[in-house]
Amino acid sequence: MTGLRRHTLVWLSQVPETETPDDRARATAWHQAERPFVVTRRRNESAPLGLGFCTTEAAHPELRPRRVAAWADADRIVRQARPPALAEVARCPAAQARADCFGRLRAAAMGAGLDIRVYGSWMWQALTGERHVHEASDLDVVIDVPGLEAANHAAVFLAREEQGLAFRIDGELSFPGLGEVQWREILQDRDEVLLKSVDTLQLVPRARLNR
Repeated sequence: MTGLRRHTLVWLSQVPETETPDDRARATAWHQAERPFVVTRRRNESAPLGLGFCTTEAAHPELRPRRVAAWADADRIVRQARPPALAEVARCPAAQARADCFGRLRAAAMGAGLDIRVYGSWMWQALTGERHVHEASDLDVVIDVPGLEAANHAAVFLAREEQGLAFRIDGELSFPGLGEVQWREILQDRDEVLLKSVDTLQLVPRARLNR
C-alpha cells in the first residue's frame, strides 16, 4: 500500500514509464509542462504505482483525447493534491456555456455540506485548457465519505440534483482507507458492492464500508 488514493493528482521528479515509445514522448512532454499525472489502480500488488494522463492533438482537434497509461515508483512523487473542486472546474471557459447548471450544483452541494471533487474529462479540461469535453460529456465526481450513512446521503443528493442538469453525473464515493464505490451502487439494495482502490478491485460486503 502507498497511502495514495485513486484520482489523486501527483507531480513527479522523473518521467514515468509507458508501454510504447510514442507514449513515452507524450509523457515526457506532459512532465516537462509540469502537469500532474492521476493515480490509478496498479496492475498487481508488486507493480509500481499506476498513473494516467490524457492528451489532445492540437493539429487534429477532431480526434478524441488519448488516455495514456503509465507507471512509476511512489518515491518519484514530489507533490500531490486531491482532484480539483467543483468550483474550480466551474470557472473554466468550457463550463461557462453551462454556468447555470454548475452554479445550481455548487449551491446545492454547499447547502448539503458536500465537498465535490471532479476527475475525468472535465478535470483535464480545467487543468489544461485543451478540448477534453464535448456536448455529451458526463461530469465525473468523487466525494469523500466516512461511512455508509454519509454515502447514502451523498448518493441521494447526486440522484436528486442530476435531474435538473444538462449533463449526467457519473463518479464515485471515496471511503478513506478502503477505496471507492460507484455512487449509483450505493442506492441499489445489494449485500455486496464493487470496491476499487490503488491495489485491488473486489466485491466486498456493504457492511465493510462502515469500519
